[in-house]
Amino acid sequence: MSDLPRKPTGVLAATLLILFGLALFVALAWSSHASLRELEAVTDARSRSRNGLLLAAEAMSALKDVETGQRGYVLTGDEHYLGPFETGTRSLDETFEALRRTLDDLPQAHLETLWTLVEHRVALAERNIADRRAYAEENSPWKQRLDEGRDTMDRIRARFAGIEAMLRAEIEARDRSLSALRAHALLLNVLLPAIGGALILAAWGLLQRERRRRVDAEAALLAANARLEDTVAQRTVELQRALGEIEAFAHGLDRSIEDERRRLAREVHDQLGQLLTALKMMVHRALQGAPGREQDWPQIEAVLGEGIATVRRISAALRPPLLDDLGLEAALGLAGRQFAERTGLACEVALVDAGQLSADQANQLYRIAQEALTNVARHAQARRVRVEGVAVDGEYRLAVEDDGVGMAPQARSSLGLLSMRERAALAGGELHVGSGAGGGVRIEARVPLIATGGEGG
Repeated sequence: MSDLPRKPTGVLAATLLILFGLALFVALAWSSHASLRELEAVTDARSRSRNGLLLAAEAMSALKDVETGQRGYVLTGDEHYLGPFETGTRSLDETFEALRRTLDDLPQAHLETLWTLVEHRVALAERNIADRRAYAEENSPWKQRLDEGRDTMDRIRARFAGIEAMLRAEIEARDRSLSALRAHALLLNVLLPAIGGALILAAWGLLQRERRRRVDAEAALLAANARLEDTVAQRTVELQRALGEIEAFAHGLDRSIEDERRRLAREVHDQLGQLLTALKMMVHRALQGAPGREQDWPQIEAVLGEGIATVRRISAALRPPLLDDLGLEAALGLAGRQFAERTGLACEVALVDAGQLSADQANQLYRIAQEALTNVARHAQARRVRVEGVAVDGEYRLAVEDDGVGMAPQARSSLGLLSMRERAALAGGELHVGSGAGGGVRIEARVPLIATGGEGG
């Protein structure tokens, strides 16, 4: 009897271990969400630097066209050389403006100083061409400006080289940051679940130990009862054999033995009842959080409820519940209604055959439609927008069309369109951008349909 547990310390410890394990899983979800946001920020910064690098190369290429065209014309007088000159001059303005927008948060690039040099070089080229037309070759003043043009180009090349080196250094820094973030995320994704799993296994082990202790206690009680019964039976036999001549005493002794048996039965009953009551209290206290602290259970329940609510949230800014449960048609229908309520624009959604899409394709098309509607709200100045989708010739076509002012030329290289093209490619398709029937913009994603019918988009 002294071996019976008096306090449910094992159950309490197991409960605390389970709660701590759940807290670790919540921490893992929060950490994963934070790591994802940081990864997105670093990736966007790297993409900006990469675009800046491409734009700088494009601007330098255009300036080389200007230089080559001018030099070819002044040396030969052939008008065909003016083609690259004019093309490079037109491209410079657009490319440099895009470069300004991309590197607007990098004042160390000194783009305005560089633009002054570029304008000066273009002006020299235009003067050289004008002088070549106005003067005979031997008297043309453009020869006197050769050194100035060469010096200007050298300075421009040095500036572009500095920008390129700066952007490459930033890309390398972002790559290092991405590697560090991935390593950190991998460590957390391995370490926290491992610790949480170990804690839950430890809690399971503690509960199993408590169960074994209860089983052992019950077995000990049964063994003690059996031993007592054997002892009583032996004593009865001995008394009957020793005092067989005294029948009355034997009957009295027998009654005493029966009384002893009843007493032992009450003892067994009481002990088992106390044990079962203790077990009930242990479970009750475990569910309440700690023995003697039932008032703490609502707080523990509130903490668990808050943890469950936190996991459910994160869980989308990334996929959408309707998309998983009811498919693309329902998800975009709801998105269209919310868009109309939020912006005041008339939004019509008409999708058919979306069930033929795979789950991944449905997810990518949903994100493309989201980005297209965001662009309409920001830039289109439209009154109406229509989202339509249909299966045609073995492919699914999802289009978002508005009646707004159309798309500016520089917008075709925006990050939003780049993101939509990448999503269409991830779904195995492509993105088409054109004019809508009402004069606005029509963005159409086309993805191939799986021959077996899709996975419940």
